[in-house]
Parts: sequence; C-alpha cells; structure tokens
Amino acid sequence: MIFHSFWYRWAFSNLLLLLSLSFIQVQADSTSTLQIDADVEIDILQIGQSSAAVSIIWFACHQGDEAAEVETARKLVDKGYQFYFPDMLSAHFLSPTSSNIARVPTVEISKVIQHILKLTKSTEVYLIGGARAAVPVLKGLSDEIINSKDNKLKGALLITPRINSKTPEPGAEPEYIEEAGLSRHPILILEGERTPNRWGLPHLSDALGKSGSAVQSDLIKGVRGFFYLRTDKSPEEVKMTQQLDQLIDFNIQKLRAMKP
Repeated sequence: MIFHSFWYRWAFSNLLLLLSLSFIQVQADSTSTLQIDADVEIDILQIGQSSAAVSIIWFACHQGDEAAEVETARKLVDKGYQFYFPDMLSAHFLSPTSSNIARVPTVEISKVIQHILKLTKSTEVYLIGGARAAVPVLKGLSDEIINSKDNKLKGALLITPRINSKTPEPGAEPEYIEEAGLSRHPILILEGERTPNRWGLPHLSDALGKSGSAVQSDLIKGVRGFFYLRTDKSPEEVKMTQQLDQLIDFNIQKLRAMKP
C-alpha cells in the first residue's frame, strides 16, 4: 500500500508539472491578425512575455511550430526576448518557400513592422531574416517611415542573406535587390564559413551601407549558407542549428552595441 500511495503521489506531481509547463507555453504563445486591406490579413505569431525588454520581428521562409526559427525563439524567451513571426505568405496563398518570401510587397512589410512597433512594450526591437527572408527585412528598412530613427527599431540581423536580384554571372559582381542600401539602421551580417559567398561580404557590406547604415559582418564557423534550413546538414550544421539560440543571442548583443 505504501508503494502504491507513493506511486500515485509521484504520478500526480508529474502530471501537475506537465500541465503547468503546458499552461506556461500557452501563455507565452498567442496569434493576432493584422488587416492590411479588404483582401489581405496577416497572422502574427507572438512568443514570449509582453514585459520582455527586447522584441524581435523574425521574417521566415517557412512557417509552423516545428520550424527552426520558432524552436529557437522558444529557447530564448527565458533570456528576456519576445518574438513576432508574421506569416506573410498565407495571406497571399503562397507556399512557404524561399522564392515566395521575396515576393511580398514592401507596403505590407512596412505596415506589419509599424503595427508591431506600436503593439510591443519592449523598448528595443530588431529584425531578423535568414537566406532569402533577408529580402523582406531590407524591404522594410527601405521604407521612409520605418527608416526614421525616432522609433523602437534599432537594427537588423541578416543570417547568410541571399538578396541577389538575379543569378550572378561567373566573375561578375552580384546585383542586389533595389532596396539594398536604403536603410539607415545598423545591420549585422552573418555568413557561413564554408560558402563562396563569404568572399563577397566586403562588397555586400558596402552596398548595404550606402545610405548611412553601420554595417558589420562575421563568419559562422563550419557551416554553409542558410545551414539551419538545409535538409542535408553536416554534423557541424546540425550542431550549429541546435545552438542557433546562442548564436542569435550573442549577435543581438553585438548589434545592440553598434552605433547608428
């Protein structure tokens, strides 16, 4: 009888713990909808507490709870971050692919960023975009209203960005989207150490800094470009994907220290 009584108490305690953790997760996640116009509604997933000092608007090529970006955000909640994930693709019935994320109109991105800047209680807001999702980040930073430094937006982190306007020809300098170089906010670029794009970082940094943005770049050791989105990850890329939260945290702190 003593054994059974202990077992029931143990099982009940673990059930309460599980329910408590589930309740905390539900409290931390919420979804709201922004009406852009009569035809376009954008769902925004919010992760983290409203009291967080720093908020991050993360534009992603893929959506869903199992996306690497969302899993990373959940790991960072306890470090004082709040995350917003705008679903820019579903509003246009576009599949979640890297090519489609670049098609989202600048005006919609600007409205989403403005909406979140008004919504969040955080005193600092940063944008993140990886691979082709760096395109909507730069589109947002090109908007005159967003470009104003008199708001909570403090800068952007680009992870292995792919912002070419067309496929580059061998030996020719890359041509970027027209919004590149229109920002005045600080930008930090991370590129994979094992990709040829690393050699183009000086050219990319110069292009992004044309309108006055302070631009810095760094390499992510042992990985290729857009490593956390790959299906054929090497052991090093698997490890770095698991440590993506640490990479984000470290580089957001670097971005915070950059002077506008």
